[in-house]
Amino acid sequence: MAAIWGKSRFFASVFGAICLISFPCRSALAEAAPSGRQNDAALMLHVESREVVLDVVARDRHNLPIADMAPGDFQVYELPKHGARIPLRILSLRAVDPQNKTQQEDATGGFRVSSGAVCALDSVLHYEIAIPASSEPGFHDILVKTTRPHVDLTFRRQYYVGFTTTTVTPKDLKRLVTPTALKEAACYHPLAPPTLAVTARVIGAAGGNTTRYAAVIEPESLGNLGIGGAVPRIQLDFGMCIFDAEGEVVDYLHSTVDHQLNAADIARLPNRGYVNLLEIPGAEPPALARLAVLDRNTGNLGVVDVARPLSIETQTEGAKKKPRLVGDIRAFGSVTPGEGAFCGDVYELPEGTAFLSGLEKVDPVGSLYTSALDVPNQDITRMGGIPGITHSSLWFGIDYYGKFYVSSPGEYFFELQSDDGSRLEIDNRVLIDLDGIHPVEKQSATTVLSAGWHSIHVPYFQGPPTSLALVLLIRPPGESIRPFNLNEFVPPATKP
Repeated sequence: MAAIWGKSRFFASVFGAICLISFPCRSALAEAAPSGRQNDAALMLHVESREVVLDVVARDRHNLPIADMAPGDFQVYELPKHGARIPLRILSLRAVDPQNKTQQEDATGGFRVSSGAVCALDSVLHYEIAIPASSEPGFHDILVKTTRPHVDLTFRRQYYVGFTTTTVTPKDLKRLVTPTALKEAACYHPLAPPTLAVTARVIGAAGGNTTRYAAVIEPESLGNLGIGGAVPRIQLDFGMCIFDAEGEVVDYLHSTVDHQLNAADIARLPNRGYVNLLEIPGAEPPALARLAVLDRNTGNLGVVDVARPLSIETQTEGAKKKPRLVGDIRAFGSVTPGEGAFCGDVYELPEGTAFLSGLEKVDPVGSLYTSALDVPNQDITRMGGIPGITHSSLWFGIDYYGKFYVSSPGEYFFELQSDDGSRLEIDNRVLIDLDGIHPVEKQSATTVLSAGWHSIHVPYFQGPPTSLALVLLIRPPGESIRPFNLNEFVPPATKP
């Protein structure tokens, strides 16, 4: 059994150090969270083994997702720095409809296990296209086209291949394998795209005073670990950032493992992956624990969130107790998931981005959650970033998705206010368009809604200083106008 270290001196929290149970641990408890401006986030696509899986959304001229695309409808190309584009073979294609997706419940009672930004892919019908991965490490530019007329494709335009023990250089390791890189990945977002598939789950309390996690580097990522030589050896750094229900950083914990694999270990790897048991003090799992795993031999990284989603009742009680955030970028949301909430993918945008289409040209750096879009016009001169997401308070975007339940059918009035660009879509139909860089502006629209569930999509971006705003108001039939809070629009049986 691993040792349990004492409380952090920097925080008044019940969490101590993170430790690997099965192997020797060395804990270096770090300060709260990294500060200062980080490098621009890298574009990322999911890499599994020797395949790259591209997420592609296809929409028709009415902005509706198309559900009947076939492999022959797509062409994928790699765009080298020099020379003509190279056609790539499509290995497989799978349509994913989040509305009909069976969600597996975690054995510990419904913890959400995810990594990276999830909102768009959890809300929009899309295609997973597998193509062969390049053998060259680094970034690769791609282009996805279709032969179908009047079809618009949205996709990420780069993917990243991690280093191996034969391709990595001392210069690469010096850049990638640093304490800062590990803390950024756990408490904000990775400086380099993750290339290790990592899963984690709570497996129960050990002795009633600690929470135990099983963290697994999945079998498809074993080739990206620095295992080599006659006696295979794994050298890993683990960083875990702990967040409370409001999305604030409670603690950052760090440990290492240096393990010589024996024959029994090697035999288990193809079926089980590389399994690590972790403990943190505290009988109750935190609202959100983000685990980053860094391989010291290659610089490859894996990141996974283990979250305890907040119920609508918990969110409502919490909102009554805490003061409204004004003059703080955190008012846009929290990294801690909640029921009945908008889910927003966050983007760090290049300076000079002038339209919402800029969100399609970069990769999201994380996701946040909020029950209402209620950030009034305010000065941002002294703002910090969003814990768990970004240090930025300028040149960022948030792409919000949600669903709401209408009990009283009829004509609904919406008003959107923003500085800078924003748009309101209900059931994939644009109602309000406030795109572009501008001071706070507002626009209204009405629409007739039937009883039942409806989808809502609000993309937003903030450009230059010194102000920002994003407010969405609603007036249901026969009622007064107020901020649109998704917690108020749920089936009657689940209302708090």
